[in-house]
Amino acid sequence: MTTVRSSNDETEATQSRDVIVIGGGPAGSTAATILARHGYDVAVYEALEFPRVHVGESLIPACNRVLERLGVTEAMSRLGCPEKFGVRFYTERGAGRPFYFSEASDPALHSTWQVRRSEFDTMLLDTARAAGAMVHVRTPVRELLVTPGAGSERPTDRIDGVVAVRPDGSHERVRARVVLDASGQRGVVTKHFGVRDHVSGLENAAVWAHFSGVRLDEGKDAGSTLIYRVDRTTWLWLIPLPDDVSIGVVTPMRSLTEYGRDPASILAAAIEACPAIGDRLDAAERVAPVRVSKDFSYRARREGGRGWALIGDALGFMDPVYSSGLFLALRSAELAADAVHERLAASRDRDGAIDMHGFGTAYHEAFEQFLVIVRAFYSPDFHFGDFAREGERRKGLVDLFTGDVMSEQALRVAREIRERCKLPSRRAS
Repeated sequence: MTTVRSSNDETEATQSRDVIVIGGGPAGSTAATILARHGYDVAVYEALEFPRVHVGESLIPACNRVLERLGVTEAMSRLGCPEKFGVRFYTERGAGRPFYFSEASDPALHSTWQVRRSEFDTMLLDTARAAGAMVHVRTPVRELLVTPGAGSERPTDRIDGVVAVRPDGSHERVRARVVLDASGQRGVVTKHFGVRDHVSGLENAAVWAHFSGVRLDEGKDAGSTLIYRVDRTTWLWLIPLPDDVSIGVVTPMRSLTEYGRDPASILAAAIEACPAIGDRLDAAERVAPVRVSKDFSYRARREGGRGWALIGDALGFMDPVYSSGLFLALRSAELAADAVHERLAASRDRDGAIDMHGFGTAYHEAFEQFLVIVRAFYSPDFHFGDFAREGERRKGLVDLFTGDVMSEQALRVAREIRERCKLPSRRAS
């Protein structure tokens, strides 16, 4: 549990950094790399040892832009990451026509990768180290250094730093001009401000594991993400990885016990309920524990303030049906890092906290676009294959699937889907 300490309490020796990053996952590593390369003194505090297992193994092509900026695209090949050229949906009517990223508007977004998160995340954290960031693993942040502010329309507390617990149990008190919260669903700073809202109607959980011996398609389809609908609220994913295959089920949390009493029986029952995936698993063997991830789909009402900003899953996450999680994490980190650099460079106060309010407009725009197609996926009597068979409508839908969410075609298609499915109006950014 993270506690709060007044930043005026000077009972411990205090270090100073330009930037503190809480969490060394993809978002934290990305922000740390960008800022360290700008010459800032950056410290990353990660609670766990790496490598670590994590859900969310499928990229969308828009991730490529950030990965190219980080200079890690060649490393993806060294990791043996399968190339991903598209996604295919299986419904109660059978296999749909594949959506290939080559149909997208931007030629740079015609493919991406499937990743084993333990290796991918470690590679990104090593990149931050190589850029000059000080990385501390097994060093969780337990306290925030806070200067309380006067009341206003939005919380005005200023975050001045953190207290982290070293592996030997000693405490490290560190001040910084800005603290980036990349601590995932735990949301250290997020919980302090109490600004997280769940996205209504998407209160789901995922149960997943890795399997060997799964039959995959051939050629360019061998690395595709496959989505199998069990019913209107429950679906399975199949994601090829370097040495095995990730298979998981997403279902409302209230429905978990309908499939079984423990994670292994829940996943087995969901697979059994989906005949379309069954023939791929005739020779399959589970090679990893079954894991559960709960409370998908939430977003913070504020992305930043004086001396702090939220990035990655600390800022928001939604249902994983379109693999948007890693893109939103990387994009939020890139936006935050660029804003930190711009605001630190422009600040006349060389020691004071910078205000990060409002940096995430582009993130919220992307979140809203993905939310449209996620809600449409769960909408009765709506099928993407029927909606977008050919032409500009199909191109716009593929743009959304690739993460090129602000293309002219993507914006038009999202508006059409919102109207057709009678979806709620957009949340103000």
